[in-house]
Amino acid sequence: MTSDVTARAKAADTITPGKDICLLALDGGGVRGLSALHILKQLMELVDPENPPKPCDYFDLIGGTSTGGLIAIMLGRLHMNVDECITEYKKLSTRVFTKIHHRINWKGDVQGRFDHEALVLGVQELLVSRGLDKDVLLKDAAGASGCKTFVCATSELTGDTVILSSYFSRRRGTSLLNVAKVWEASRATSAASSFFDSIQIDSEGFVDGASGANNPIDEIWSEARDIWRESSDWRLEDNLRCLVSIGTGVPTLKPFGKDAIKIGKSLVSIALDTERRHNTFQKHHSSLFRENRGFRFNVIRGLEDIGLEEADKQGDILAATRRYTQSEDIYDRMEACAQALHDRKCASTA
Repeated sequence: MTSDVTARAKAADTITPGKDICLLALDGGGVRGLSALHILKQLMELVDPENPPKPCDYFDLIGGTSTGGLIAIMLGRLHMNVDECITEYKKLSTRVFTKIHHRINWKGDVQGRFDHEALVLGVQELLVSRGLDKDVLLKDAAGASGCKTFVCATSELTGDTVILSSYFSRRRGTSLLNVAKVWEASRATSAASSFFDSIQIDSEGFVDGASGANNPIDEIWSEARDIWRESSDWRLEDNLRCLVSIGTGVPTLKPFGKDAIKIGKSLVSIALDTERRHNTFQKHHSSLFRENRGFRFNVIRGLEDIGLEEADKQGDILAATRRYTQSEDIYDRMEACAQALHDRKCASTA
């Protein structure tokens, strides 16, 4: 009986959207995740100006890292629309980035600058407000064939990128799937040493995924292939309608206090790796971008002097994002992206 149930669960998780797979990848970036949300908001409005849809109704898989992971959970696992997500993200940012701790304890250990309990409580209150238990699992038992969600974290022991997902994966099995709570996944993907302390899930320590996958473009491609691959010769490229990758602007190079050199170098590394990852991916999948099936949106100017923790700069983030999306070439790309998403929906309802 158990094997039959497992087989049915695996079959449900491999239901394919045919040749209309749509993917959404969200970079990390602290409070600048608000920029990614406003880009996504305009994209959904271009799809349907009168009734902007929920991203979970158009994307089959949403994945993110760090604060991009938090957004992925809200949009994918909690099925929130973009306006709801913006409201909750602002509240979380203001709440989380207020309480500042010393970074070195009396033993000389590095500690997070911000109170991780504020993040946990904020996420738990959000869950309860949406009619869910505060300790609900990231696993989405009711949505096997709907929008799937994952976040990237980093193993504290090995330094490898670890995927925490709402769905079954043949590669990962069920050990973390059956124990990881939404608030734990939120903490794990956000646990940068310069922000929050690490977290233990099922006796394994996790820090945030930014050091290895701040731009989760490779991870979402790998996950999609694992989820929907039907045979050895199945190719995601032949079954993809749209891949959307959204950044959070050029990461700040402003360091934190006495740890200026160490953290400054870390942020430079993340900044370079984020765009390097995109450039490498685009080089290897150039046809997707030529055919208006692959899209990358990332504010070029205006966010570079906004620190990852500066929640009081939300107005500046919005202004810089507006300037970016209203430029002619970016607007044209966003229209092409919205058309690809719209065509997918039309095809699925035909």
